[in-house]
Amino acid sequence: MRDPTANAGRRPKLSLEVARQIVATMAEDGMGPGDRYLPEAEAMRRHGVGRGTYREALRFLEAQGVIVMRPGPGGGPEIVAPGWQHLASTIALLLQFGGAPLRAVLDARVAIEPGMAELAAQNATDEEVARMAADLDTIEGVVGSYPEFAAAYERYWRHLAASSHNELFVILSPALRAVVNSSGFVPDEPYRLEVLRRLRAVHEAVAARDPGRAGAFMRELEEEFGRRLRKGYPRRIEQVVAWSAVHRFTDPA
Repeated sequence: MRDPTANAGRRPKLSLEVARQIVATMAEDGMGPGDRYLPEAEAMRRHGVGRGTYREALRFLEAQGVIVMRPGPGGGPEIVAPGWQHLASTIALLLQFGGAPLRAVLDARVAIEPGMAELAAQNATDEEVARMAADLDTIEGVVGSYPEFAAAYERYWRHLAASSHNELFVILSPALRAVVNSSGFVPDEPYRLEVLRRLRAVHEAVAARDPGRAGAFMRELEEEFGRRLRKGYPRRIEQVVAWSAVHRFTDPA
């Protein structure tokens, strides 16, 4: 396997350095999502590079989800906020080239998501608790239809992550879920009902502002999920994560 430190002493590519300068300029000038970056001629002067290098830097930032290129008069690079989809893609790419199996992500979720539930119990507002309760009611109403169940289920998890009021969980939790979803596991209806029961236990603990119980119930949920995958899909969870498979699960809902 190639030594990841082999390029440590090399000078970064000029276009990558310019990309970093562009992001720094956005922060320094108070630019945010929806703003247009500097006109091309001004940006080239500011960063001291030619058109080819500047446009290569923009292509890199576009791939990272930092900008979108708007066509036509008045177009150019528009700033956007990278989302969990970009993190999921990066995680999957790193895992694939690191030879990591899906099992590694399952184990990470057991370690990470109980902490997210604990923070939700500490930080969720009454409005967020009510929104998650409504999500669970929606899940119950569509439990017989897997596509509808899956959409409502993912929506609940994103709301749970947001209720932790931790910016990293907001992008990390759905990113890890996208990697696991790439395994193709489709729970049958009895297990969907079991998951709903366990989620309601988590929710009751969150609503009661009980971090200890919320974390414990979440750990039980994740451990049971891992056991089912190990039993029903033993070969699949030992397969190396595939970047191409994860990309099918990173479209915004």
